[in-house]
Amino acid sequence: MGKEKELPAIILTERAAQVFKESCEAEGLSLQKTFLRIGAKPGGCSGWKYELESNSPEDIGPNDIQMLSNNVSVIVDREELTEILGPVRIDYSDKNLVEQGFIFEQLINGHQCGCGESFTPIRDLRNG
Repeated sequence: MGKEKELPAIILTERAAQVFKESCEAEGLSLQKTFLRIGAKPGGCSGWKYELESNSPEDIGPNDIQMLSNNVSVIVDREELTEILGPVRIDYSDKNLVEQGFIFEQLINGHQCGCGESFTPIRDLRNG
């Protein structure tokens, strides 16, 4: 096997992992058969928006990468991870009822909007 570049990390904080696990439990889903999919789609003030969803083994595609973070199986498309997302830390905030939810933080010197919901893809950071 040839040299493969190290993949960017997806890091779930303990709180984010706990919220995902509690959500699975509330829905009667097995953590062994439920994955947290991290993704992105065009939109938002900085160009791209983060996406999260739960997936089952049938949803895993040939280009998907599986990693473990805080005992949660995370799935992400290889190209999205290496070209768009880059290394990212995901936390959960429940400061109040209005401002609660998952919070994303790019772990490289990137362009992210103030609300943290959109970002500039890492491929554009390398070229700019």
